[in-house]
Amino acid sequence: MNDLIETPDDLYAQFSQGKREAGGYLSQISFLVVDDNEFARKITRDVLKALGARRVKYAEDGAEALEILERIEMDIVVLDWNMPIMDGIELTRSIRNSDDRPNKFMPIIMMTGYSELSNVMYARDAGVTEYLIKPFSAKQFLSRIRSIAENPRSFVRTETFFGPDRRRHRKKTFKGEEKRGEALPAEKKEPEKNDIHKKAIPQKDVDNYFGGANADED
Repeated sequence: MNDLIETPDDLYAQFSQGKREAGGYLSQISFLVVDDNEFARKITRDVLKALGARRVKYAEDGAEALEILERIEMDIVVLDWNMPIMDGIELTRSIRNSDDRPNKFMPIIMMTGYSELSNVMYARDAGVTEYLIKPFSAKQFLSRIRSIAENPRSFVRTETFFGPDRRRHRKKTFKGEEKRGEALPAEKKEPEKNDIHKKAIPQKDVDNYFGGANADED
């Protein structure tokens, strides 16, 4: 049986306060950017700051990110998949499944060049909240942050999974039919990175597998 655990609405309150202030949408939300590529960290920082973010911290790998999260409360983690020491999937699982983590409900946005279906499913089943295929636009990035803040998901706990509920959250203005069918079962083994470009899927299909409503907005 699935247990639904409601997420706290603190992030929505912070987002709403930020929208009322001159600093922009993201002025009240803190971000931890985790990427071993210095240039990628700089680009992500510049985009966040351009969107109004004021509180942005950085880590070069998952292990350093965990050290930061143990000392500082952050609102959203933005991470890459491939990193030394501890990669993005391992970091996600540690946040979601370790008993000593302060915030298992923390939204996690993965930014990666991996667009093969098996990788998308693998990240989804690890507990990633949103999945963005590189390259992407600032508009796409902001839409995921807004989705996280304005429509916080319930979390599902089963014997094998703890993470965001993947059922689509429709907007109140949505009049159409639900187009998302049942998700395909994820493979148990880690996907092959060297075959990543085979069976690649577009971002709108990624959003459907993650249960989001972003596909119609990009």
